Amino acid sequence: MTVCGITAEYNPFHTGHLHHIAETRRSLGENAVIVCVMSGNFVQRGDFAVLDKYARAEMAVRCGADLVVELPLAAALSSAEGFAKGAVQTLHALGCGMVSFGAETADADLLLQAAELLNSLPMEGESGSPHLSYAARRQEELSKVNKQAAVLLDNPNNTLAVEYCRFLLPLGMRPLAVLRQGAAHDAKTSNSGFASASLLRTHLRAGDLAFCAPFLPPAARAVWKKAADCGEAPVALPEDTLLALLRTALYQGRMQSGSADGFDERLRKAVYTAHSFSDAVEKARTRRFPAARVRRALLRSVLGVEADAPVSPAYLRVLALGVRGRAALKQAALPVIVKPATEKRLPANLQAALCRDAFADDLFALALPDPERRIGGGHFRKTPFCLR
Repeated sequence: MTVCGITAEYNPFHTGHLHHIAETRRSLGENAVIVCVMSGNFVQRGDFAVLDKYARAEMAVRCGADLVVELPLAAALSSAEGFAKGAVQTLHALGCGMVSFGAETADADLLLQAAELLNSLPMEGESGSPHLSYAARRQEELSKVNKQAAVLLDNPNNTLAVEYCRFLLPLGMRPLAVLRQGAAHDAKTSNSGFASASLLRTHLRAGDLAFCAPFLPPAARAVWKKAADCGEAPVALPEDTLLALLRTALYQGRMQSGSADGFDERLRKAVYTAHSFSDAVEKARTRRFPAARVRRALLRSVLGVEADAPVSPAYLRVLALGVRGRAALKQAALPVIVKPATEKRLPANLQAALCRDAFADDLFALALPDPERRIGGGHFRKTPFCLR
């Protein structure tokens, strides 16, 4: 049985994602099992997802995926490096021998070459221009040994692709690079039947489903409409709640990102002087500290994700599955959570992380438009979507 993994956020699931799954299956054959590891209710840009994780996973399974499991929270709110590491290790625990990803180049050999070179560089990226971000310094270091490989990192999709390859190598997994189609990452306009997830989120949050309809597969569109009709979409940041939690973390001395570059002090000052979560982000961001890094750090403080929290999975939370997905779960190398109500039966050493997951889901509920859906405990009432 060929089991191939895909890492995604599906925020929301759009025609580009549909193309990626279809191309992956075309490359591997109709009998291949496609397993997706997906960010939960918080995404890598340091934001609340536009729609609940179970609904987004349902979109994916209705559109061709066989199984969707949740990426560990610490990985979802990490840099590209931590995000990729957590994703690849989750897929490895599910028996995936291959990882498929979208990139601006389908040259897997070049991506692997860049990955090998990055693995040989200093992990902390301390050399180079101090005013640059961590990612920019890594690219600067890579350009000294291979300019062609360094150019790959000009594009965020290529950057993630290279990071996946870095962590595939020691696990003996193989990459499958699928050439991305349509709109570029964060593009503000649509292109040939495709639109960026960023553009779609903007319109969905404005209630403009008509604009988004051509770029959402029919099954995904139906899931979105059902959620919107039930008061579960779109999601808006609970700004005052987030700032209150940040002030609590500040006064309790829990705003520690593990960075030694002045980042923590900048965050603390921003939280102390801000009038909202978004204002704190604006006050803390610089060229060296991009907004996404700031948002991730602030959300990690809110959610109690420590600087040294492992990005590797300790358990596998199922969000949606089909018939072939059930077969893939049988070879899982970690505890599998299908019904959250059973979590208390898991070992004591997992309980702290499981409680953090529950808190994260309760915080996400405060962003829902229907006040009746903001009550606590929703984490334990949700179950995966099953396609029969």
